[in-house]
Amino acid sequence: MLNHNQPGDPERFAQQVVAFSDVAQPPVRMPFGSDTVAAIETKHLSDADMIKRWREASGSTYF
Repeated sequence: MLNHNQPGDPERFAQQVVAFSDVAQPPVRMPFGSDTVAAIETKHLSDADMIKRWREASGSTYF
């Protein structure tokens, strides 16, 4: 729900977005906010665990 009381600093966010316009190779996706970074890290750990558990089955389907 957006009530304009979300945590974070909109001015710093805007400065970072503008700063990316000067970067030679900016990231395709940039996670802003520590909560977003934490969510992505959790997702990557979950994906890594799934790959570890199912690597043999997944690899066996390669032609």
